[in-house]
Order: sequence, then C-alpha cells, then structure tokens
Amino acid sequence: MNHSFHHVDAKRVFAFIFVAVLVSIGLRQADSQDAVSGEPVADAVEVRADVSATIESENEADEIEDPPYTPKTVAELQKSLTPIQFKVTQNEETETAFRNKYWDNKKEGLYRCIVCGQALFTSETKYKSGTGWPSFYDPISKDRIGMKVDFRLIYPRQEVHCSRCEAHLGHVFNDGPKDKTGKRYCLNSAALRFEEAAEKSKSAKDKSR
Repeated sequence: MNHSFHHVDAKRVFAFIFVAVLVSIGLRQADSQDAVSGEPVADAVEVRADVSATIESENEADEIEDPPYTPKTVAELQKSLTPIQFKVTQNEETETAFRNKYWDNKKEGLYRCIVCGQALFTSETKYKSGTGWPSFYDPISKDRIGMKVDFRLIYPRQEVHCSRCEAHLGHVFNDGPKDKTGKRYCLNSAALRFEEAAEKSKSAKDKSR
C-alpha cells in the first residue's frame, strides 16, 4: 500500500510541475504579444505615417510643372521685368513693406519665380508675419531654392534665391511658426508671380483637351 501511495503522489507532483511549466510558457507568450502590440508598434506606425506623408509631399512637388527656361542677358531681363522687379531679383534690393503686391494675399495657389517661372512656395505655407512682406514657413521643396550668406547689413543674413535662375527672392530668418519649421522666408512680392489655384486648374484642363 505504501509503495502504491508514493507512486500516485509522485504522479501528482509531476503533473503539477508540468501544468506550472505550461502556464509559465503561456504567460511569457502573452507578454511577448503585448510587447509586440504595445507602444513600439504604435511608434513604428507613426514613423511609417511620417514617411508616407513625406513621400506624398515629394510626389505633389514632382507633379508641379515648370515652364521651360533659357537664361537671359541683362538687356533682355531689363526689357521683360519692371524696374522694381529687376532691382530686387538682379541687384538684391528690397521693396517697401506693406506696399507690395502679395504681402496680404490670402488666395490659394502657387508662388513662382518672376524671372524663370519655377514654382517656389504655395499658399499652404504662407502666414501673416506682421512684417509687411509675403512670408512662408517652408518652400515646396528644398531643391527649388538656394541660400548664401548676405553681408550687406552690419550682421550676416541668409539670402534666398531661385535655384534655377538665381534670382534674388529675399531672406530667411529663424523666427517663424514654432509649431511648423520655425523658419520665416521673408520674400519680395516683386520677385514672385502668383498663380491662383483656379488659374492652375484651368490651365490643366486646357492641356488635357
């Protein structure tokens, strides 16, 4: 009887240990699943969303059509531009604040270079800076503009120009909207040509006919 009792008791102990091991393995798998479905995955989803948004923005920039451009001589530029447009784009002068064409423009559309027609900024990134010049917190894409240090005043400034024809546009400062890029691209209206969204849509329809 004692031998039979000890044999049964040993079976119970073995079964208990076996069940405990299975439960432990199950808990570890559950923890692993929680880790996989927790915050790291959420972060990964956010990263993928950011990448998708960047790709979508780049695709939109690629869809913008720019007119062909052949570099002009100084004489040709003087004929095709108004005096203030020539002074701003070619001599890096600055137009008068609050007395220029686009500082308070609220229409939707594209802002193109007045010299070569390349699209530079959109109304989506334009904001009211209170300076009296059209201000933007980001260009359509970084490759559409160029920058260099300007020493024309006592302190150095970042000058902004068109990357295709090098027409002077204005300057960029670090006092823009903090919830965006923190940049203020302060431009001259005389360096820009505004293409209203309705005008762009009409042009696209005419080309499709």
